[in-house]
Amino acid sequence: MNTKIGVAGVGRLGREHVRVLCNLDGVDGVGCYDAIAERSTAAATEHGARAFDTLDALFSAMDAVVIAAPTTQHAAVAAQALDAGCDVFIEKPLAANIPDAERIIGMAHERSAILQVGHVERFNGIVQAVAELVVEPQFIEISRLAPFSVRGTDVSVVGDLMIHDLDLLSFFIPGSPSEIRAKGASVITSGPDIVNARIEYPSGCVANLTASRVTAEPTRKWRVFSSHGYLSIDLRARRAVRYRKSTGFDDNVAAIKLQKSGHENLGLADFIEVETITADNIEPLHKELSAFRDAVVSRRPAPVTGEDGLAAMRLASAVLGRLDGA
Repeated sequence: MNTKIGVAGVGRLGREHVRVLCNLDGVDGVGCYDAIAERSTAAATEHGARAFDTLDALFSAMDAVVIAAPTTQHAAVAAQALDAGCDVFIEKPLAANIPDAERIIGMAHERSAILQVGHVERFNGIVQAVAELVVEPQFIEISRLAPFSVRGTDVSVVGDLMIHDLDLLSFFIPGSPSEIRAKGASVITSGPDIVNARIEYPSGCVANLTASRVTAEPTRKWRVFSSHGYLSIDLRARRAVRYRKSTGFDDNVAAIKLQKSGHENLGLADFIEVETITADNIEPLHKELSAFRDAVVSRRPAPVTGEDGLAAMRLASAVLGRLDGA
């Protein structure tokens, strides 16, 4: 069964959605609309979609829609799409505020509509490859740093960048945090452009996150420490390295301490096992939109639900609430 999927908002990210959807099996019609007509016309011409003059026309012709408009418009556009009978994919964050997010979720439930939130890092191949290895973490160091871009400044750096990692924390660590501390600094915009948050969980795990939109070189890295070993994860490069004690660790330590015969020949590999983990080369956005298409066709819940998006927003709100002067 095929479906028709439109894109509302054809800026930089919306254009990428049009590109992927136009090449996605099982999607037999792609439409797009933007308040700046030239954007939708250009995207339609480049990728083989159909440009629409109004949102109403787009929603009437589509089975489902991707909302990639500015965050401040998410609630209004989503409500219009849901009222038109469309299933909805909404780019993160789900809405500009928690009441709007709750309203979107309520409308989707009332209409038995599919609602998926665009937390694309869940579909990063390296996240999927290491998911089963993040077991009982004790300390997590997270850095998400990006050069300045006007895109995304309609929300805080927490809502624009850190929220990716807050969603992953909720995915990896069940339950609510027991304590949150945060510090931010404004460099370019009127709000904080760099934020550091320390989040502690009842299990004792501590996550230390830094998100910045005023950095020269982009970085998206996780470092996970536990009794099972150490994971260094580069989300941008989609690779990871796992360090853990070798099988003969205890015996080799004893050999060194007792200066047993042959101890001088022991090297790092006799104590630490190093494993390089690679990911598939499938574009995360392709996986994400494939999952949305499948949910629309099968009527099964989306892999990243409205409730997941709301949980990430609540955590982001808690971080912002701990900033000095908040």
